[in-house]
Amino acid sequence: MTGKTETILKAEAESDYAALKDDIAMLRGDLKSIIEDVRGLAKVKAQDGMEKGKDLADKAGTQFKETRSEVETQIRDNPLAAVGIAFGAGLIIAMMRGK
Repeated sequence: MTGKTETILKAEAESDYAALKDDIAMLRGDLKSIIEDVRGLAKVKAQDGMEKGKDLADKAGTQFKETRSEVETQIRDNPLAAVGIAFGAGLIIAMMRGK
């Protein structure tokens, strides 16, 4: 090989190496951007899930209070029936446990 050919090959190799470095840097930037987008999306989804969970908990709490109020009203209106039902339920549970 002549010195001129070696110089041309070396220049081409250096050019290819520089282009490869630029491509890798660009890929790193793209990957960083994708990771940030995924993190943002995950954060939004987590917040949505927390809000839905809070709404469900609030609804369940409200429903529990309403049901409790209805049960208390029924017990006040029919105290003997409530005592009889409680006694019967306790007897059935005791029989099921074998005691």
